[in-house]
Amino acid sequence: LAGADNNNTTSSGTAANNPQSSLPNLRAPLPNDTDKAQFLMKLAPRIRRLEADTVKALTATLEEVLGQMKSRKEDEREHQQQQVGSSLDDAASAEAEERDLLMIGHCLRGLALLGRGKEAEGAFARVAIMPLIRSKVSMGRLDEGGARGQCTGLSSLLDDIAIAIHGSFGSVLRLSEATFGAADDGPVEVDLVSAGVWAPLATALMADPGIKMALFSPGIAGILQSNYVALDSFLSELASSLLKPGVQAEGNGSESRSSSLSLLPSADGSVNFTPLYFHPSVSPELVSAAQSRVHRHPLTADFNKKWNLPIYYQLRFGECCTRLNKAMTRVQKEGWGA
Repeated sequence: LAGADNNNTTSSGTAANNPQSSLPNLRAPLPNDTDKAQFLMKLAPRIRRLEADTVKALTATLEEVLGQMKSRKEDEREHQQQQVGSSLDDAASAEAEERDLLMIGHCLRGLALLGRGKEAEGAFARVAIMPLIRSKVSMGRLDEGGARGQCTGLSSLLDDIAIAIHGSFGSVLRLSEATFGAADDGPVEVDLVSAGVWAPLATALMADPGIKMALFSPGIAGILQSNYVALDSFLSELASSLLKPGVQAEGNGSESRSSSLSLLPSADGSVNFTPLYFHPSVSPELVSAAQSRVHRHPLTADFNKKWNLPIYYQLRFGECCTRLNKAMTRVQKEGWGA
């Protein structure tokens, strides 16, 4: 045993004294005068070019698949309105969505591995969310059901936006959150809920001067309070409303299918690998973490600063003073029994 210990000590000491036999530290910078450093310096432009081309290809593929999914969802809604459809159409639609989610998952993971999660978030916001928001947000829709400037349609507008995003891209949001989400409050590689949905919606509400004035500075205390409550409730429930399972997922259990199913070949010899696909499952902890990221997003702080609360305080203070003055005047004229 002593001899064995001596041999081990000798071999370890030899490895320590001989740097050629030890594994190189990839984090340590290479000397400038070595051949390896010069080789990497010459290769660096090609590596950056390859990375840029890969990011461009993944982003283009992601945008294309999102566009296809958007078109398919619009066709499905038209068929539902016309009451045209069959179980065969539903099966084909489910198969197409499985294929689209598989492609989207590959693109998201590829961009995340390259450290380009912002590219994925921007593509999702640009292709999927911004066209939907532009088609729904307007002054006419904001004042629907009331006089101009009263914002009586704000609550229904926000609910309509959340339902439309969940119906069209809820599966993509659940896939992203199940893949990259974390139950703690740390950052994530791809955050489609905050950067892909909330950021473009908040930007749209703050960018239009007319909508911005009607929401944040209406000049009437009651309208300002109603707008604040509606937007605060929408923001506090945004993650849960977007990440809840869809009707189709609840019906067939597509998000809880097991991958242990036997892969038996069909009559023509083909094998269905669908049971082996990743099916996202979003836990309440992930939903809570996603909601926390929405509240911590820098745009949320800018959004909250838009509220003209000093004006609201002055308006409410004026109302209270007016009521108090009327009550005092009435008591002076009619006595305490008035």
